[in-house]
Amino acid sequence: MIVNVTARHFKMWPELHDAVVEAANKFPRFYEGITRTDAILSEEYGKFVEFTIHVDGHVFHGEDTAVDFDKSIHQASDKIVAQLRKLKDKTKSHHATDISEFL
Repeated sequence: MIVNVTARHFKMWPELHDAVVEAANKFPRFYEGITRTDAILSEEYGKFVEFTIHVDGHVFHGEDTAVDFDKSIHQASDKIVAQLRKLKDKTKSHHATDISEFL
């Protein structure tokens, strides 16, 4: 999985970059097949974090603005995790078929 991190209108410190990459690396635990994760951080109107992930032809988006970046990263990643869980449930229920119905 490729992780791209972009800081808009400020210079990102290494600990912040590591925190974003760590959050992004947790996404595959909830759904396999993630090809790319883009993270955009901004300090223009508060501490803004935006995740965009590409999964098997789908694009998911989660963003949040909070008082500090740690809280924004956590809340934005929670939004992505919820979408990944929903996709996993849909694909699991779509492919799950009781074979005894056909016998």
